[in-house]
Amino acid sequence: MSCALDKRFGMSALKDALIVGIKNKTLTENQIAEWCTVATNLQNGIGLESALNFVTDQDLLKTLTRITGSFIADLDREFCYKIVQNLVEWPALQLFRKLVEGLPEGDHILHVLTPNYDMLFEYACDSSGIPYTNGFFGGIARKENWKAISQAFLEPEKICQGRKIKTVYRHRKRVHLYKVHGSLNYFFHLNTVLENNAWMWEPPDFAERLMITPGLSKFQILQKYRQELLQSADIAIDKATNFLFLGYGFNDSHLEEYIKRKLIKQACHGLIVTRSTNPRIEALLGQADNLWLVCKTGAPVGEGTQIYNKGYSNSLKLPGKNLWDIREFTKHILGG
Repeated sequence: MSCALDKRFGMSALKDALIVGIKNKTLTENQIAEWCTVATNLQNGIGLESALNFVTDQDLLKTLTRITGSFIADLDREFCYKIVQNLVEWPALQLFRKLVEGLPEGDHILHVLTPNYDMLFEYACDSSGIPYTNGFFGGIARKENWKAISQAFLEPEKICQGRKIKTVYRHRKRVHLYKVHGSLNYFFHLNTVLENNAWMWEPPDFAERLMITPGLSKFQILQKYRQELLQSADIAIDKATNFLFLGYGFNDSHLEEYIKRKLIKQACHGLIVTRSTNPRIEALLGQADNLWLVCKTGAPVGEGTQIYNKGYSNSLKLPGKNLWDIREFTKHILGG
C-alpha cells in the first residue's frame, strides 16, 4: 500500500539509497568484502532481499538499518504532512473504514499485519478517525501493554433495565496493527523495546532503531524481539479463518509459513488483491482451494482485471475494470 502511494517506498529505491549511503561510511576490511559481494550480486540482477543474505557483520547490519531508517524517514515526513492536510489519500483508507465499520459486535477487532516500516497507515487512521492500536501504551516513550490498551478502548453506554438506568462498558471497534518488521518509531533503549514518535525522523545516537532489514539476518533479529514483534501477530493468525492480502508478494517465508498452512490444510478463505502476480502467488493458488486472486491482466495493451481460483480452469477477465487497484476494488465491491 505504501508503494501504491509512491514507488520510492519499494525495494528498488531502497537498494539505490543503500548503495549511495554506504559510500559515505568507514568500513572494516571484512565489511568492505561483504558489501562488495552484495554490490556484485545487485549488479548481476539479484534482488535486494537475496543480495543482503551475504551480510553477517553485526555492525554493518546496524549501518544498513540506520541508512534504511533515514531514507524511509525522509519519505515518511513528506507524506505525513500531505496526508494530514488531505492533499493525498492513503490508497486503502476507504477499504479500512468500511471493514472497521462493518465489524460485528461480537468481533470488534480487525487484525492487520504489515512488514512496512513507515507510518502511513497510522497517519491515515488518525486523520480519518479510525481507532487503532499497535499494543504500545504510555506517554512519550510507550511500552507494549495489550491489557492496558484493551481497557482504554472500553466505552460507557447507558441502558434501560426495567425502571433503572445501568451503565455498561463496550469495546470500541478498532484495528490491531502488528508491525512485524519493526517501525520508524520503534527503538531498543535501556534493554526495552519502546515506541517514541519524537525520535522517529531524527533518532538520538543512544537509541537503536528496531527495523528488520532484508536478508537472512532478519531471522536471528526477529527471534531476539519475537515477543514484541511477532507474538501477538501469531495469536491473531492462529484464531483467524479469513485472510485478505493487499499488494503482498509472499516473499517473507517466516511470516507466511503458518498462514499458508491455514490456507492449504485448513482451507481457510483468502483473497489476494495486487497489481501483479508472481510464481510464489501462483504456486499457493494451486494448493489452496478457497484462495482467490484479483490482479491486473497480462495484456500488453489496455488495462483490465483477472480473477482466479483453482476451482476454475480459466481466470475471469474484466476488460476496462481495474479492481486490482484497491480504490476501485472498494468502490465496486464494497460500494465505497
